[in-house]
Amino acid sequence: MRHEFLLLSLLFLLPGAGFWLARPDLRPLMRRTVGLSLPFATTEWLFYPEYWTPHFLFGLADRIGFGIEDVLFVSGLGAFASTAYAVVFRRTPMPRGAPVSRPWLRVAGVFALAMAVVAVLLAVGVPILYASVVAMVGVSAGLLLARPDLVVPSVLGAWVSAVIYLMLCLVFGALVPGVFERTWRPSLLLPGTLLGVPLDEVLYGLGAGFGATAVPAWAFGLRFVPRTGSP
Repeated sequence: MRHEFLLLSLLFLLPGAGFWLARPDLRPLMRRTVGLSLPFATTEWLFYPEYWTPHFLFGLADRIGFGIEDVLFVSGLGAFASTAYAVVFRRTPMPRGAPVSRPWLRVAGVFALAMAVVAVLLAVGVPILYASVVAMVGVSAGLLLARPDLVVPSVLGAWVSAVIYLMLCLVFGALVPGVFERTWRPSLLLPGTLLGVPLDEVLYGLGAGFGATAVPAWAFGLRFVPRTGSP
């Protein structure tokens, strides 16, 4: 299959679509998180072709540094990673108090800080996959110093997201046999696979779940409370 990344990106939209239909209370959080995630689509040039070598629609990654697939992928990942904790543990996001002043400025600050961390790590020779995970987890953990109530949701959200991420990759691998061997570069720090999926990918899913649970809740002043009643 030539456009394997497109297939992977479409698969990643499915969990979020299911959460959207089943949990109307999570839709505002999902919309915000997708908006928060979109700038990260433009960072594909850091991963391609160092980390992997998929084909992109219209060759956009070679032309502008990212593709349509990246937009779909980060949207799907952000949608399910930000809400996986709430779905599995039956929680709903609620305002913590007075509305946060300039929440999107907070989001921009987090993005800029994460990219700065990535730049420093790349400068000292850390591969991009690990630099991105360290940035996601490190920056998010720093925010949790001000929001200790989000520590448990973020940790649990990380593990649930990693499981969903792994399951999607397993489906992807079954639909496109041998894709991980053909398209992914050999791991530098985490050689080996989990059920045939590169360990690097599982690690990325873990980091994404941690950040996607912590950052939107911090930026928009939300807390997770037990869910009662019907959707």
